[in-house]
Amino acid sequence: MTANGTSGRTDLGPRLDLRRKTQQRARRKRAIIIGAALVVLAVLAWVALFSSALATREVTVTGTQLTTTDEIVQTARVPLGTPLTRIPADAIRQRLLALPEVADVVLHRNWPHELGIEVIERTMVYQRINAGSYQWVDASGKIFHTASEPVEGVVADTAGDEQRMLADVATVVSALPADVVAQTTQVTASTIDHIVIELADGRQIVWGNASLSDEKAALLPVLLAQPGTVFDVSAPGHPAIR
Repeated sequence: MTANGTSGRTDLGPRLDLRRKTQQRARRKRAIIIGAALVVLAVLAWVALFSSALATREVTVTGTQLTTTDEIVQTARVPLGTPLTRIPADAIRQRLLALPEVADVVLHRNWPHELGIEVIERTMVYQRINAGSYQWVDASGKIFHTASEPVEGVVADTAGDEQRMLADVATVVSALPADVVAQTTQVTASTIDHIVIELADGRQIVWGNASLSDEKAALLPVLLAQPGTVFDVSAPGHPAIR
């Protein structure tokens, strides 16, 4: 007991009450901030997904040579008016990939209103003779275009149009050195195991099948420098000249 009659204890009530009020104010402030943030996010989501602020109004196409812009736009069937964020990209790509000339498609969302379609067309490795026309064949053996006249590049005559045979011929043509390609008048494939390259000067390269094509191609600079009319690289470990 102190001289003034008090017990010496400090009354902590006011301090605790102040602390509680401070904590309550902090909680209310956090709740207000979180609520405001949620409102902002909701508004942004609505603008991105439903409003006309990001509506698709224009479609541009690049990369077309064999296809046309109109063909790409009609095939893509882009839903104009739909926000760019909700454009069905996968469905659009699949529709375009169904076109034989198209190897790949890249979509570009050019904010705020434009969808860009970048078309990557197939590349011709050689052209196959087919009843007076010329079918363009890519590296996978897919026929993707037909022309009435040949264009610059290797011409091939194959016994069939099975993709395995066409792909094997593509493997052979792709392996040929550039100077040999320049001399090639025709590639003939009577079977997948009997592929022959005919040169402009009448010489022939018997290739056999498409296996080990890089090894076979590596032999050509030395072999073609030798006298002969038939150069057989079908067994690259034992090439022959006749």
